[in-house]
Amino acid sequence: MVVQLGGSDLEKMAKATSICASYGYDEININCGCPSPKVKEGSFGAALMLNPQAVYDIANAMIKASNGIPITVKCRIGVDDHDSFEELTKFISTVSSAGVNHFIIHARKAFLDGLNPKENRTIPPLKYDWVYKLTDEFPYLRFSLNGGLQSIEEMKEVMKKEVAGCMIGRVAYNNPWIMGRIDKEIYGDKGCELSRKEVVLKYAEYIEKESNVCNGILVKPLTFLFAGERDSNKYRRFLGEASREKKYKGNPRQLIEDAIELFGELNPTALNKTHG
Repeated sequence: MVVQLGGSDLEKMAKATSICASYGYDEININCGCPSPKVKEGSFGAALMLNPQAVYDIANAMIKASNGIPITVKCRIGVDDHDSFEELTKFISTVSSAGVNHFIIHARKAFLDGLNPKENRTIPPLKYDWVYKLTDEFPYLRFSLNGGLQSIEEMKEVMKKEVAGCMIGRVAYNNPWIMGRIDKEIYGDKGCELSRKEVVLKYAEYIEKESNVCNGILVKPLTFLFAGERDSNKYRRFLGEASREKKYKGNPRQLIEDAIELFGELNPTALNKTHG
């Protein structure tokens, strides 16, 4: 379980690291990849790649406060016109000298001006070969590849290279059931033996304990659970509309149970399907 921090104030980043370390996270990550318009003003995210020494200082302060928990960096391959492979290797070399051993690389550059965050996830071209070249340039470091991966088959191809791993974002959100195949097909373990119905009911038990969180936040991760299945649009519509109804206010478990009951009537095969 990893927590990501965004910022550039050394004292605040160190304090936040210390707090996170007390909660037992396995890793604390520095955000050097977010292209939001706020990052330039706040001097965090992708804007930090323009100042490798500042990231070195941040990492150094966080490492001292981390109580031994690894500090890692998530970044792009470049920013605006600073997008050469030489500049990327300088960034990696500088930051790694602080003690950062693992970099998660979104294999696109970021445009801080001209593109919004959504466009920054799709328009700049992917350069997986740059990430592979980094593994040759820095064999003593670990690199994970992020960006554009849409299927487990694509992940398997990437994992044939000398990378530490893959990071997926959009596909995990847009089709979360794919995660049930990863243990089996990537790690060789047994697949998910729970049906989607059983997974949702376990989740409903969990959120009942988190009743102080608003319905929308708790329900949203389930929106695309049946992506690609017949009548999934009716399930999504019910979730969206019902989450705003008064009768479900403060009772997201009932909302979820009603949603899967509806879908079970529409498509019981998909509801009870497993990856086992």
